[in-house]
Amino acid sequence: MKQFTESHLGVWKKDYLNLLRNERFKLIDENIWMLGKTDGLICFFLDQEISYICYSKSIHKTLKDILDIKKNNELIRLIMIHDLEFSENKINQKKLSKPAINKLKKIINNFEFSLVKIKSNQVEKITDAFIVVSDPTYNGYTSRLNKIIDNIPKK
Repeated sequence: MKQFTESHLGVWKKDYLNLLRNERFKLIDENIWMLGKTDGLICFFLDQEISYICYSKSIHKTLKDILDIKKNNELIRLIMIHDLEFSENKINQKKLSKPAINKLKKIINNFEFSLVKIKSNQVEKITDAFIVVSDPTYNGYTSRLNKIIDNIPKK
């Protein structure tokens, strides 16, 4: 059961709801080319579930890095850990295999995203609050706790 709801966001509740309810776009090149160096919050959805929320100083670059399977992108890394069960060592290897890239692309092709601009010099804190309230599949509180439990050392 969630401990936090939209009401905990106070004056930011409207922005959060806009992020969730704004038009959603498939994560494909045709939908990102016009975004440019725009900054804002991105919410990713997979099967109507909130999967990942992040702030980006360049929405186009962030989305392009995901489409291009750039390992420096946090979402790509999280998908590799959660869905493909890659270890940090394997992620840090020089190059991904073609089958691994194809698996990542298959997952990414199912994503939709929505955007919202937030005018605040505290946007990182606002993003963190949105993550706490929504508990996304990849960067939410539950996924972080699962990673901690999964990484308990063996005796």
